[in-house]
Amino acid sequence: MDGSDRPGGPRRGRPAKNEAITRAARAVFGRDGYARTSTDAIAREAGVSTRTLYKHFGSKERLFSVVLAESATRVADAFAEYVERGLREASGLEERLIAVGRALVAHRVDFPEHFALVEMINVEGPHFPRQLLEEWREAGPLRVRGEVARRLGELAAEGLLRIADARRTALHFIALATFEASNLSAEGPLTGEQITDMVTAGVRAFLDGYRRGED
Repeated sequence: MDGSDRPGGPRRGRPAKNEAITRAARAVFGRDGYARTSTDAIAREAGVSTRTLYKHFGSKERLFSVVLAESATRVADAFAEYVERGLREASGLEERLIAVGRALVAHRVDFPEHFALVEMINVEGPHFPRQLLEEWREAGPLRVRGEVARRLGELAAEGLLRIADARRTALHFIALATFEASNLSAEGPLTGEQITDMVTAGVRAFLDGYRRGED
């Protein structure tokens, strides 16, 4: 039994144990799915006792909720950083849209464990409480979509795009910019050049519908 299991025992290891448990849970949930994952398996992966896991998180459902929200927040934060960095180096309408599209692909590539969780939710979603799914959407997908809509809105404000419904436009952009890379990445890693080529093709298709022409 480790010290954190004893009443009055040392508490200094609590943040480290939390991180070990959530990191292990992210990997095991993503690999095995929610229904097939046991708390014993997560505890073994984390190198802690099952008692410690329950002491920190209370239940498998609560642990999954925390892992999903933290992971979604981290991924959405990374996406916003990728976009900001890409736009600093971009000029012109097409380049700026490509920077946003590349950020969408990059954050999916760079966080495989998170997107394994997302795939699992798509399969097992009906088994989860609605509140859990809503918290995940708010922390991750809706934040990312909102950032895309904001960036597209900036381009519209400059008179470069024609946007009537920002939410729908963001959905169209995300689909066109990421569809090819998302599908082909299942066949093996993509090079940066391939990703840029795929995103560029999607951006040009998007511009066919949304570029503001001469009035």
